Amino acid sequence: MSPFDPPRCLNAPARGPVIVLAPHPDDEIIGVGGTLALHARQGDRVHVVVAFDGAAGLPTMDREQARDLRCREALAGGRALSSGTSALTHQFLEFPEGHEPTDREFQRGAALLARILTERRPSSVYAPWPGDAHRDHRVLASALALALEQIPAHQRPKHVWGFEVWSNLEASVLVDITPVMDMKCAALACHASQGSTELTRRALGLAAWRSAHLDQDQRYAEALCPFPPVSSPELNPVPAFPPEQRA
Repeated sequence: MSPFDPPRCLNAPARGPVIVLAPHPDDEIIGVGGTLALHARQGDRVHVVVAFDGAAGLPTMDREQARDLRCREALAGGRALSSGTSALTHQFLEFPEGHEPTDREFQRGAALLARILTERRPSSVYAPWPGDAHRDHRVLASALALALEQIPAHQRPKHVWGFEVWSNLEASVLVDITPVMDMKCAALACHASQGSTELTRRALGLAAWRSAHLDQDQRYAEALCPFPPVSSPELNPVPAFPPEQRA
């Protein structure tokens, strides 16, 4: 895709099981909440893997209490995206947010991601794009890139997409989420500890701006870009997260 090619516009994502890698609870909703709602509507199984605990978002609260609250908010958000069905599940790896992991932790974390992908065999994977401004997001992107290298080619997901949260990507695909925007807003509202009103305002603004390439009745969109290989200069391997996880 050249810089002058308009992005491809989709009314629905590809069918099949999905894994979305969220750096923190709520990132999956900001980045691809509407797309996940469309997947759930299609009957696709959606599994959200939350890498970091998000406790730094509640600095005045006990860390364990903050983790539990962020997990509960994430689960409530998932129910909002899937209309309360079991189509959307969560897995919390609970790595401490903002931690400076060692190389050994990074290698073990990438192997954990590879194992999750191999066991669940998703046809589509969504993850933060490598150029995102937040370090935790870039760390997770690097871990995914290494994990994909560890999976035999015939077992890798068919579609791997990067999504945006803190920094805009060069979109190759726009997903029209207008029909499910109310579900995305309801899911964002579940994250009250993070100032859900302001969170919703920002997410609405981004989704509205992303609809510029769509028809007038298509008012909201989410942007995706192909996830680059581990050899990309944007993907310098950095430590990711430890082996501990909570399903």
